[in-house]
Parts: sequence; C-alpha cells; structure tokens
Amino acid sequence: MKNKNAKIWVRSIIVAAICFAATVALYISGLFSFFENKTYDRRMVFASKYITPCDDISLIIVDQQSIDWAKENYGWGWPWPREAYAHMIDFISAGNAFSLAFDILYTEPSIYGQSDDDALALAEKNSGIVIQPLNVLVDYANEKQTLQFPIEQIKANVATLGAVVSLKDDDDIIRRGRLEYEDAASGKVYPTLGTAPIYMQGEQDNLQEAPRLKDGSVLLRYQSSINNYFPYSAYDILHGYDIYAGLAEPEDEDEFFYEPDEFEDKYVFVAYYAPGLYDVFSTPVSQVFPGVGVHITTLDNYLTDSFMRKAPEIVSYTWILLLALFGSIAVTFASLRNSQRLTVFFMAAGFIIGLVLVVAVPYLLFAKGIWLVLVAPAVSFFLSFLICVALSLTVEGKQKRFIKSAFSQCLSKDVVNQIMNDPSSFTLGGKNFQMTAIFTDIQKFSSFSELLTAAQLGSLLNFYLTRMSDIIIDEHGTVDKYEGDAIVALVGAPVEMEDHAVRACAAAIKMKKAEAVMNKEIEQIAAGEKPADMEQDLYDAFKIMVANKKVIFTRIGMNSGEMIAGYFGSENKKNYTMMGNNVNLASRLEGVNKQYHTNGILISAATRDLLGDEFIVRSLDRVRVVNVNTPLRLYELLETREAASPELLQYVDAWEKAFADFEAKEYKGAAEQFKALAAQNENDNVVRYYLELLNNFFLKGKYPVAADDVGVEYNPEDSVFKLMQK
Repeated sequence: MKNKNAKIWVRSIIVAAICFAATVALYISGLFSFFENKTYDRRMVFASKYITPCDDISLIIVDQQSIDWAKENYGWGWPWPREAYAHMIDFISAGNAFSLAFDILYTEPSIYGQSDDDALALAEKNSGIVIQPLNVLVDYANEKQTLQFPIEQIKANVATLGAVVSLKDDDDIIRRGRLEYEDAASGKVYPTLGTAPIYMQGEQDNLQEAPRLKDGSVLLRYQSSINNYFPYSAYDILHGYDIYAGLAEPEDEDEFFYEPDEFEDKYVFVAYYAPGLYDVFSTPVSQVFPGVGVHITTLDNYLTDSFMRKAPEIVSYTWILLLALFGSIAVTFASLRNSQRLTVFFMAAGFIIGLVLVVAVPYLLFAKGIWLVLVAPAVSFFLSFLICVALSLTVEGKQKRFIKSAFSQCLSKDVVNQIMNDPSSFTLGGKNFQMTAIFTDIQKFSSFSELLTAAQLGSLLNFYLTRMSDIIIDEHGTVDKYEGDAIVALVGAPVEMEDHAVRACAAAIKMKKAEAVMNKEIEQIAAGEKPADMEQDLYDAFKIMVANKKVIFTRIGMNSGEMIAGYFGSENKKNYTMMGNNVNLASRLEGVNKQYHTNGILISAATRDLLGDEFIVRSLDRVRVVNVNTPLRLYELLETREAASPELLQYVDAWEKAFADFEAKEYKGAAEQFKALAAQNENDNVVRYYLELLNNFFLKGKYPVAADDVGVEYNPEDSVFKLMQK
C-alpha cells in the first residue's frame, strides 16, 4: 500500500511539472494574452471601486446643457467663439490654478475671424498656465506620423504643449499610457497632455521613477467613470466669469455661482462632452470612455503614485508552479482517502480552495495596484487538477460511480447521461455556471394548512409538487430542494446550457398553465365521486379546498447570471445545490410578486436580456430588494410570443407607453393611460397597484416612504423603489 501511495504521489508531482512546463510554454507564446487582457479589464472594474479620484484635479466639460445655455444667453451657435475659452482661462487663472489643459484642437483659424484667435492668445499669454494639445496624425499605411500644432498665435502663447496620442493594445483597448512622445522626424520629446502639467512645473525628472514597462509606457489605473471627478459644466464657469468680471449680477442674494478660488492649486482640464463632439475610446472600465479621461488618469496616477505595477516574471512563474502543484496534490490527497465520501469531500474542498486562490489572489493584489497574471496560473491549476482526476478515474473508477449514484436521484436521466458521457462537464464541490435560478411558492399556503390534516396536506403537496417538478425536469432543469410548498430549482447546471434562461421561462409559463389545469381539475373532482385510483386524503383535500374557495396560486421568481452549483453537504448527507448572490436575488423576486400583485412570474433584467424575442414581458420598476443595494429592473413574464394573442400584444404595447410616462415623471398622462388599461382588463392588479401609488402619492406631489406602510420607499434622486419586505 505504501509503495502504491508513493507511486501516486510521484505521479502527481510529474503531472504538476508537465502542466507547469506546458503552461509556461503557452504563456510565453502569447496564447493567453487575449484572455489575460480580458481578466485584466474585469479586475480593473473591480479595483476601480476601491480608489478615489485625486482631489487636485478638476474637469470642465462643454456639454449639451452648456451649448443650449450659451445659445440662449449669448446667442452663440456651434462652434463657440474662442473668446468663450478665453473667458474660462481668465476666470480659472484668477483662482491661481496650477495648470489649465485643453483637450480641444485649435489647428484651424477661428470662423469668427482673427480677433477671436487673438482673444484666446492674449488670455493664454496673461495666464501663463495654459496647455494646448499637440495632435499626432498617424498614417498606418505608410507607417508615418505627422505632428499637428495649434495655429501660430495660440501655439506661441501657451505655457507648453501636450501630445494627445493613444497607446492601444491589439484589441483597441487603452490599458497603458505614454508619459512623453518623441517625434521621430525631429527627435524632439514632448510631454503628453496628462504629463504636461508636470513638465510645466519642471518636475519631469520625477517621471523616471514611474513603474514603466519595457516599452516605456505605464499601466494606467482607471476610475470607474470620468464622472468620479465631478465635472463642472462650462456654463457654470462662464456664468461665474460674467459675475466675476462685472458683466452680470446674481439674480438674487441666494443664487449659487462659482468663484475663481474654486480652482486654487488645481490641475484643470477642459474638454468637449456633448454627444458627437468628444473622442471615445475603449478602456478596461468602459467601451465609451472620453479621451480626456486617459490624460486625467495619467496625471492622477502620477500625483497619487497609483500606476499599476506588473509583477516580475519570476513571481508569475512561481505562482504558476505552485498552483499546478496544489491541483495535483489536492486530487491525490483526496483519492487516497479510505471513504468515498471523504474522497469526494476533500476533492471538492481542494477544487474550491484552488479556485479561490486562482481568482482571489490576483484580484486582491490588483486592488493593491499589482498585476499578477491570472489566466496562465488558472490553466496550470485546472490542467493539473483535471488530469489527476482523469487518471484517478482511469485507475480506480471512483469518479464515475460517484456521479451515477449522486445525480440519478436529483436530475433527469438525460442530464445524468450527459454527465456520464462527458465527466469534464461536472466539477466536484462546485463550479461557476451561467444559469437561471427558479424559486416558487404557493400564495397563502399557511391558510391551506389550517384547513387540512397533515395527511391531506401531504397528499395535496405531492399532487402539486409532482406536476410542477416534472415540468422543470422536462426543460432540463434540476430540482434543488423542496421547502414545504416551495420549489427551488435551477437550469444550466451541472451541464452548461446556453439557453438556460429560455428553458427556465418556458418552464415557468408551463407551470402557471398547469396551475390553471390543476385548479379546474380540483373543482371538477370535488364536485363528483372519488376516482377509484385516487387516495382518500387527496380527494378530501380537494373537497375542503373547494368548500373554502381556495385555489392554488403560484408565485415564481427567476434570475440569471453567474452562480456556483455543486455537490455540498456532510459526509453522511450531500445534495447538489447552488449558491451565490444571483441565487439570493431570485429568491427575493419570488416574494416581490406579492408587492406588485402580478400574475405570478417576476424575472430580473439579467434574465430578460437572455430571452430575445421569444416571450412577452412587461417592464416594472427599478428596485432595491432587501439586503441588495444594487438597483435592478423588474419584468413580469406573461406568455410565449407564439401563444400570445393580438389583444395581449396590443395591451403590453399600451402598458409600455404608460409605464414609460410614469418613469419619465409624466404622472398625469400615465394615470390616464393606466385607467384605460384597468378598464380594459379589470383583472390586471398590477395596473391597479400603480393607480393607487399615483393617486395616493405621485399625483399629490409626494413619494411613498417607509412610514406610509405601502411596502416601498421611493428615491426621487435615482427613481428607484426600495422594497421594505422580502
């Protein structure tokens, strides 16, 4: 036995070494670059939540509101006269800002004449802190770059120029930035727009301490949005200038306006931000990131010493090796247990721990500003783990026997056969799946319990749960568990399904139709003699239900997204189950049906986005459910498009128009449309719910709060309803 165990341990070390060597070879070849970049972007989005913007940077935007205001107040068309920017320069310079950088090109004379250019040039000269952009035109066909300067009088009066040039990766995403730009023709080095303020202050030597990559670039650490810098609208600055220069008076003593000292000791950027006017780039945090944001990020990272730092290659190689060893050792340790239950437990635990290490360590380091590669170590771990599992299956056959005994009790035969034919589709102990969670519950079921004996209640539940469960399983779903009258189910695991949301919604609609059939069947059976093949307890339950006017009404909540599904439990009892925030959200949605008085099925926006055009849904509020702070859009699932009547389609179209007015705060118009819908369908309790909200609150100029005890609290700032109950 000892010799056998020793051979298994040696085998695991050899497997780890082979996986390490293969992974490193693939890593060096660049095979993982695309995937690594994508995980880099995901981590950047994650890390952006934990940094705050530099307080020394201010952004002024020429947005649509400013353009409309200037047209109304000054009669300016577009483009604005350059005198407008001269006013901004005078105003900001009076506040003793460190620098004022424009991300606006002045490469052609003003359409308003030379005097307009002279006004801007004079303001620059008097200011001494203005930075204008130096554009770099790239001729990719001839591999040639041409510098494009501002017109002469504007160029001659700037404090310095800043090159506006991007550094895109192969997928056109800007992850890196330049600290300077060297003109190949002249050999002259220019700062970029983001580092020009540093050059202007004579601190360019400090840039040498930045953590540069081999090509001299730096890894930028982005804010989640350019709006984190709380942009000032240009009209606020121009209005403040008018008052500061004595050209206008405040409308009243309480009017707020900015003064020049708002920008004292600030690095100020000015850029277009109206639709269609500004450059849009793809960055790790957004596919529509304003170009000025790249320059601001460069300066922010320098001022806060927050450039990303790539871990040394030796550290990456060591991490790849350690995870390869961990994967093989975890499987080997588990396979040497004497108990099959312990084997499964330790293998599952090893995989989960490995998965946590693969993801958590790079994410946590990234939040600290260190980029440790994720994909190559993950590949190394998974290869090592899976190869050792495969070897264990081949030698001992434990895995296949376990899968067959475990899943045959909770999954359809088709799904079990899929797993048996492709064991790689199943991962012990848990795996991330894109799937849909289903939670169902019978409305007011406690009132049933008060009327029925335990035996009658059990028979009724078996009648109900059998039919509902069969529908879920027919759609390749998995029944996770039963909790009294509630069903917890999932679609999309343990075998991945691209159409998991479609199958789940199809099951939900079939369940509601089956519910109607069951209620009719209960009424018919209760009216006659007991069928010969029916249990007495079930027949008695039917009779009592009809006598007390009880019907089955199922509430269903569904949510889609990434969840963990796996075989968890103790050594003596295990269940295949799911977990994760997206699971909890589905559970919350089931109860939210009660608040909105729906026909029974609520789905999240995540599920709605996966349905295409196969189903009829109607939009409901954006809400915050209990214990979940992120707002989400609710949708009520009504019918399959194939089975929908023309009347239903017209009704839903009318609903969407009414609801759009409600969300646009056109409350009177929305109320009239909701009244028309209520008259058209007196059984639509959702319409009546919104009419009550409108009549009791919104049409009276107030919003529901917790003290009103209507189940929701409305936040007018973001138009989100907070649900007060689960």
